[in-house]
Amino acid sequence: MEDIVLVTADSVRRDYADAFESLSDLPVQTGVTGSHYTRPSLASLISANYRGAITTEVVSPTIAEVLSDAGYTCLGYTPTPNTDARFGFDRGFDDFDTFVEPGNRGSKLRQYLGSINALRWIYYKIYPPQAKSENRPRDREVIERAIEEFNAADGPRFLWVHLMETHRPYGVGDEAMSKELDQKAFFKPDKLTDEEEAEIEGKYADAIRRADENIDYLLSEIDSDPILAVTSDHGEGFGEDGFYFHQGHKRSVADFQTKVPVIFDGIDAEGPMSLLDVPPTLVESVGVDAPASWHGTNLLESESEYAVTIAPWHDTATVAWRDYEKTFVARDADVSFEEGGTRADVERADVDQELEEQLQDLGYMDAG
Repeated sequence: MEDIVLVTADSVRRDYADAFESLSDLPVQTGVTGSHYTRPSLASLISANYRGAITTEVVSPTIAEVLSDAGYTCLGYTPTPNTDARFGFDRGFDDFDTFVEPGNRGSKLRQYLGSINALRWIYYKIYPPQAKSENRPRDREVIERAIEEFNAADGPRFLWVHLMETHRPYGVGDEAMSKELDQKAFFKPDKLTDEEEAEIEGKYADAIRRADENIDYLLSEIDSDPILAVTSDHGEGFGEDGFYFHQGHKRSVADFQTKVPVIFDGIDAEGPMSLLDVPPTLVESVGVDAPASWHGTNLLESESEYAVTIAPWHDTATVAWRDYEKTFVARDADVSFEEGGTRADVERADVDQELEEQLQDLGYMDAG
């Protein structure tokens, strides 16, 4: 059986796919995410199950569990607390690492104020909620680890790599936005000048180009010509709906937030799709049966008919249903889950204080 590589780059909009220059010979499809920010979107992706978007945690069987049962060695390298094992992201992987240490949580003052809802916004106005990128490994380090472990593993192999430098502030040091510009865009987007707007989008595009370089390096250094899928967890806002970046509490299901590129190599799949279609398409491409419980479509056999985006935040959600020609949106929806004719209540995943602090460091105002 052939090796499989899945790369997800954080926060990449569909209309910025041209920045993936090394993949320019491959067709770019439009994917619709299962949710609006990283954790529920990736949970629904690797579970191929919308329940992952509702609960914001992984639902078995995952793509790694299915491939592991078929004899694959499964490796996952995802440098973000959103993919913590406490949410089930490590299921099925022989080696899985989020590269998150307790020391990445920021100052004790931030930890204290972050635990008091009334003071949290005040703190963020002083210290902008941007990624603690200096405490996180560079994407190239993650890629180096992936190459080493992949080449040392017995085949067939499944590799999942998540790249974080496309997440704001879009790099490290001079590559990144300044804290001042990040703060202004987050809290006062209507005050941005044309030059500042252009600078933000330029930093963003540059970050995607660096991700492309890392993907190209990965593919050139592994000892395989794998089946490949490259996509993202969600898009990014640049003032279209009055806000910048991706802010979970806004529950946005707009196109700029939910439409992302999907690039396959070794698979002939065309047309718009849900990201939940990616796992069944990948496993079926190597002769492994997709579980009946998965919600995605095997694109090798039929076209995707619809996509659902569930944007939960605490006890409510915005839900968008698309048939790729029209979109229906329900706001403040009471979302439940029905399987096999039985309606089941679903609960959001619990987040302890330490992990919530790590998520706040990425700019999530509440782990929700």
